[in-house]
Amino acid sequence: MSSLNSILVAVDFSPCSAVALNAASRIAERNRASLRAVHVVPLPTFEPTPHPLIPFPLPTQADLVADAKESWSRFVADAGVAPDVGCDIEVGRPRDAILESTARARADLLVLGAHGSHDAHKGVGPTAAACMQRAKTMVLLVREDKVGPFKSVVACVDFTDTSKLALQQAIRVAAHDEAALCVLHVYDDPWHGLGAPTDIRVNMPDFKAQFHRSVEDRLREFCEPFARELGAMKAEFQCLESEWRGGGYGHAIVRFVKEHGGDLAVLGTRDRWNVRDMVFGSTAERVVRDAPCSTLAVKPALVE
Repeated sequence: MSSLNSILVAVDFSPCSAVALNAASRIAERNRASLRAVHVVPLPTFEPTPHPLIPFPLPTQADLVADAKESWSRFVADAGVAPDVGCDIEVGRPRDAILESTARARADLLVLGAHGSHDAHKGVGPTAAACMQRAKTMVLLVREDKVGPFKSVVACVDFTDTSKLALQQAIRVAAHDEAALCVLHVYDDPWHGLGAPTDIRVNMPDFKAQFHRSVEDRLREFCEPFARELGAMKAEFQCLESEWRGGGYGHAIVRFVKEHGGDLAVLGTRDRWNVRDMVFGSTAERVVRDAPCSTLAVKPALVE
């Protein structure tokens, strides 16, 4: 990654957020960027009143904030991260507090663990998913088993300006971590699975292969501004139909990542989500939810 000046990492003291903290520290060091953490104490806005049958005082907000500060000191030491990394302790709804902290810090990158200790069974917790969707900056969602530098990076390209920026970030990540890089494009079957018209089948029996080659040519043309870097890295180019082994764009990306052992997927996301996304889920939402790898989401607001 490049052009990163400020990185914010959200922690909840879970093992997954320890991996996220290490990733954020590694990225900050290589970019000479500032790094700060935020931890949110999920408390009500009122002070709890002891029940007459409870023989001991309930902890106050001040008590829980003090406990969080002590936990941070132990957490950062156990994670092996420089002790000078500061942590802001916020009180409120985790999603809202993290997004507000990101905006206030003008962070170029928000790093989170994919889940906390209490929602590990979900793969991606609701707070992480909401921050991935709503943050106005790049978001790196780190899986608990992805410790250390990335080894295989998949750049998901759809020929938009945002995916060009995502490709640039994927190149920088792969270069920093000395990882293998694959540039992936998922395209539509021209007839959306209904089959080619009869005249096409008769006169162009190899149409499907020709169409695939034309998509590959377009992908290489799209990547031409980065040809030197991609050539030096011996990047792989892959084009897949959206119905590849069933499913849509997101399904094809997830299956590709699983079968090729990718541990980071980099993709652009839209600034606004529509009604169809709410009902069926967007490509980014599918990849974040189902892919077994970490995910770097690049937002269109970053396109100059």
